[in-house]
Amino acid sequence: MPSSQSSSSQRQSLIERILGSTVLIWLMRLAVGGLFAFSGFVKAVDPWGSIIKINEYLTVWGTELPGALTVCGGFLLGGFEFLWGVLLMLGCYRRCSVWMLTLQMTFMLPLTLYILIASPVDDCGCFGDAITISNTATFVKNIVITIALIYLILYNTRVAGLFTTYVQWIVGGLVTFYIFAVELFSYNIQPLQDYRRFAPGAMLVEQEADDDAADVEMEYIYEKDGQRRTFAIDNLPDSTWTFVDRKIVSGEADNTDGFIIIRDGEDIAPELIDNEIPMFLVSLPNVRMVDLSATYVINELNDFILSQGGSMLALVGSDEASIEWWRDISMATYPIVKADERELLELARGNAALIYLNKGRVEWKRSVESITGTVVRETPSDKLLAELDPEPDFVLKSLTFGFGAVFLIFFILDRSGKLIQWHFSRKKRKQKVLQSKT
Repeated sequence: MPSSQSSSSQRQSLIERILGSTVLIWLMRLAVGGLFAFSGFVKAVDPWGSIIKINEYLTVWGTELPGALTVCGGFLLGGFEFLWGVLLMLGCYRRCSVWMLTLQMTFMLPLTLYILIASPVDDCGCFGDAITISNTATFVKNIVITIALIYLILYNTRVAGLFTTYVQWIVGGLVTFYIFAVELFSYNIQPLQDYRRFAPGAMLVEQEADDDAADVEMEYIYEKDGQRRTFAIDNLPDSTWTFVDRKIVSGEADNTDGFIIIRDGEDIAPELIDNEIPMFLVSLPNVRMVDLSATYVINELNDFILSQGGSMLALVGSDEASIEWWRDISMATYPIVKADERELLELARGNAALIYLNKGRVEWKRSVESITGTVVRETPSDKLLAELDPEPDFVLKSLTFGFGAVFLIFFILDRSGKLIQWHFSRKKRKQKVLQSKT
């Protein structure tokens, strides 16, 4: 009997040593924290995507919230995941970081179970537009993450992090500043990383179809009053129906990846978008949401592109009445065409966005509301296109490099003991000042 008890005790001790080992704890920190950091980052570089997904959920549930709340929700979701994911990876706030992420999972796990059962949306949006996984895979992923977080609740505090407790608040502040800087640029200008079909460098419309393109057969899904129906290309519904998606019945998928504008059952995008000249496309998913001051900038941009031998085309996702209202209020001299709102939101983010096409290829995009009339009027014509280019890759690299450099400096100072020394010397100076006053 004593021998069996001793053997059982040894096994328990061995299991405890394995579970509490430094290597395993760090592996779990990096795996779980890295997953949250990645998930938060791909949301942060496209907060509009998070806002759209939140509104999609609210629509399914028959609920509506003020726009300001959904914007805050879109910002906080990506920022929260990135902040606490990075802190967990670094071993900072060892108890708090795990509990904060566990708190999120107490909401996300039931939500993804509901999505798995009811399938109200195509995907949960866990990784933005960067990675799309099935509802089943999403739920399984969250179960694994929850188990890993429970493990970290039990063992994470046993191993010290990379930074001492005195400077953890600095690390948290740096991470917060970085991710919100990323979100602010991505919301006000354009996403710093574009994971969608029409990213810079992509051809928007292929003018010449190959031999196989004629064999492509599509079906179009429209929605009305909560009911979805499938239509053939030669039998599309009237304007009271809302376009939802299109699916390939037969043929090659690569031939149908371009931007489409359906009119009378035909895709007229190749007729409207000229691959031989420079073009400005103005994306207006809902003209009623656009700041009217943007109309002056759009008209000036139209004058500029015409002077360069190009053209401008406005793509509007609203109904015909709203299009006529926009034509009247903006005094537009450029053509205005109705397009699908979902296609427009995939093309570019924002209530009004400008897309520059150079011979049919997307060069850059930016929010119209981020462009001032002064810039358009006072910048020389030969430099205006370069001035309008937001250069998201350069901005993201600059932000990340600057953040990494400051982060490394603090790490070196912390490891060398300089920050601890500064902390205690500062504390002593305060004590001396108080003593001198008394």
